[in-house]
Amino acid sequence: MEESKGQKRPFLGVYFESCGVYGRFYRNAEGSAYVGRCPRCGKPFKIRVGAEGTSSRFFVATCR
Repeated sequence: MEESKGQKRPFLGVYFESCGVYGRFYRNAEGSAYVGRCPRCGKPFKIRVGAEGTSSRFFVATCR
């Protein structure tokens, strides 16, 4: 999945509750998941894309 110039990359907003910061997860090249890390502690996260999923664009994660 290639993003053309000028198009915005799909992302999910995430609040990292235990670290008290916000961040974004961007969709991977395959389009199968949104991936990212906590901006404070660096813990990696992955949110899968699927037919049984949700239309939510904002999530809360716990790092520790």
